[in-house]
Amino acid sequence: MHLVKNDKQHKKTSSGEVLTLIENTEMIKNQNIRFSYEPLTIIEYGGTLRYFMFIVLRNETIKTMKVTGYSTYFFSTLQSTKLQTLEFHAKIIVRFLNYLFFDNHNKFKMNDITDLQIEHGNKFIRDYAQGNIGKKFKTEESVQKVERVLTRFYKFIYDQLKEKMKYITYHNFYIKTVKKKNAYRKDKSKEIVESLFSYSSPSYIPPQKIKHMPSYVFQTMLEICDIHYPHIKLALCLQAFGGLRAGEVCNVSRFNTSLQMHSKDLAWFSVDLREKVQMRTDGKDVGGIKKARIQPIHPVFLGLFEQLWNQHMQLIKGIDNPFGAIFMNRENEAMTVGTYEDYYFNEIRKLTLEKISKKGDFRSVSEANILMSGSFNTHILRHFFTQFLAELESTKSPIEVAYWRGDSSLDSAITYYSQHPVIDEKIKHIQRSVFKELRFGGE
Repeated sequence: MHLVKNDKQHKKTSSGEVLTLIENTEMIKNQNIRFSYEPLTIIEYGGTLRYFMFIVLRNETIKTMKVTGYSTYFFSTLQSTKLQTLEFHAKIIVRFLNYLFFDNHNKFKMNDITDLQIEHGNKFIRDYAQGNIGKKFKTEESVQKVERVLTRFYKFIYDQLKEKMKYITYHNFYIKTVKKKNAYRKDKSKEIVESLFSYSSPSYIPPQKIKHMPSYVFQTMLEICDIHYPHIKLALCLQAFGGLRAGEVCNVSRFNTSLQMHSKDLAWFSVDLREKVQMRTDGKDVGGIKKARIQPIHPVFLGLFEQLWNQHMQLIKGIDNPFGAIFMNRENEAMTVGTYEDYYFNEIRKLTLEKISKKGDFRSVSEANILMSGSFNTHILRHFFTQFLAELESTKSPIEVAYWRGDSSLDSAITYYSQHPVIDEKIKHIQRSVFKELRFGGE
């Protein structure tokens, strides 16, 4: 099986030339031939990064690859230039193509993309949800994300081939226009394609994501950092005090931070996330920026944050990083979001749960059991930040929460308020006295 221009089967359409899959039984049997994806990073003048994504057919035996026509998806359908978004779509599409043409060739007999059926997508989503693809059961939210990507990919394939498709027609796609308000209460219209697929969730229920963390648990995480990972402490606090996402933390540098002093006290601190720039000599992406913005640290946290910032600057004093990175690996290259989340945060989480479990008091044991009953990642720090904002007496509406969180719309803030109209009094007391409870190393 190989990718060729086949003018006899597929003439030029209004979308341009179409590349199609042609039957080659011997190549199909060769398990060293697989679809894969290849990102391309362009470093522009001034260090600005631009990302492109390509779907390729890779031959591991002879170490070659060929760019396929499916790469057009990213240019014609997906307008995002964020690497994180491009990679997510690429992973799903590559898995689906390998599922169709290689993993299940004997079952589906797929030799050409024009043979694509909606039922193929249903079966892929079922296997994905049940862990047959990706090795673990997926949450309903994860499955819905895959449905949306696959629906867009089906629409892309149809737009390219139209009447050449044997089992899919225009009438399969239902397009609706939705309106939503952004953080500034402006209406934005967007056309979306309704899901093509009918999938029922299995009886298995994955562990629930934990979204709430008392301040004494966060305090314990900081104590663990003091002992084992002092260079990660500031990263946690940028999320908990400024609402930054994990990928955004890894983009923080000396060059995109700004601070102002009032007398001897820190009066303002912000991170300029409006533009993604090069952070490593190898051009590797360190993490995504979901919303371009200038993100300040909330004023209430500035006194504590100043101590943390000064501590961290002392830790990296003398390290000459050409891009001004402040979170670095052993080679003094900027740390990637994968290293931050998959290694450091996981280790800190594990040690934190062990410590609070051994305290023996009812509150600690109960909280440890709650945290261990589900799953949580670095995003819990952003929820911690949101919870604190909502509890401040000066916070009057979801608009303020959306501003401090750096959200594009009010949806997340409104959801938070609707799901948590009354917060437990014990948690409320803990959050109000957060500054008395949080203790930082070196004092």
